[in-house]
Amino acid sequence: MEYERGRKEGVPSNVGPKPTFTGNAMQDALLDDGDRGQVRVYSVVFEPGARTYWHSHAAGQTLLIASGRGMVQNRDGDRRIVGAGDVVWAPPGEVHWHGAAPDSFLSHTAVSLGLTSWHEEVGEEQYRSAFEGQ
Repeated sequence: MEYERGRKEGVPSNVGPKPTFTGNAMQDALLDDGDRGQVRVYSVVFEPGARTYWHSHAAGQTLLIASGRGMVQNRDGDRRIVGAGDVVWAPPGEVHWHGAAPDSFLSHTAVSLGLTSWHEEVGEEQYRSAFEGQ
């Protein structure tokens, strides 16, 4: 067994933007098996308007929403506003993005299974239109 106790001492948070995020998102690795890529568990805090690029996970991803308000959308256009207590499952290979609402922070724990494949950025118009009427 391997035990981890939350955020690792002496390891700074990874603060975006970077090639896989638009806007600022702070990530802390809670469990990361490195090059094997079988399981990665991250605590992520998105600033308002921050979001991931389109991406998928070889064996799926679970998001445990802790606080704030945000959006999850898949490539087929299925989208949901998410908030504290929500649990989201993205099945293996499903291309999706997630992030904070324009007016709210979003905090979640992401459990990513298998390797992550990154795609293009979610453009500003596409992001804004996801929240219209919500």
